Amino acid sequence: MPEPSSLYSLLYRSEASRAVHEVTLTTLVRKARLYNQQARITGMLLYAKGQFLQLLEGPEPALSDLYARINDDARHYDVTTLAYGPIELRAFGRWPLAYASVNAAFLESVAKCLPRPAAVGLTAPPCPEVAQLLRDFAKEHDQQL
Repeated sequence: MPEPSSLYSLLYRSEASRAVHEVTLTTLVRKARLYNQQARITGMLLYAKGQFLQLLEGPEPALSDLYARINDDARHYDVTTLAYGPIELRAFGRWPLAYASVNAAFLESVAKCLPRPAAVGLTAPPCPEVAQLLRDFAKEHDQQL
């Protein structure tokens, strides 16, 4: 069955507001996976030394509703949209939320080619290199995610 035309992708970055431990992240990821399954949202969350990078895919308005909740979440701050716009197909359709703890250099390599949007709203999709880097990472870590 083809995806509806209202399928969007969102990539954002944020800073943890306090020390985040694996136990905290495990609980957060478990709850997020349940929510995402119900909302038909998929994606990946990466964490490194107090920084989050998350790519989410799903139908509108579910994706916008989730992003509003993310922005209001006190566990992190400086939530910055890196890319947001319509997509034809999901890149992470198998994962309600894949999660991996990575090194900070990996997050930088993902984020550095993405321009920071000047305003809220639709942006250019992630450059093909970033999208491919995230897909490759997910494939390499499939058993761990």
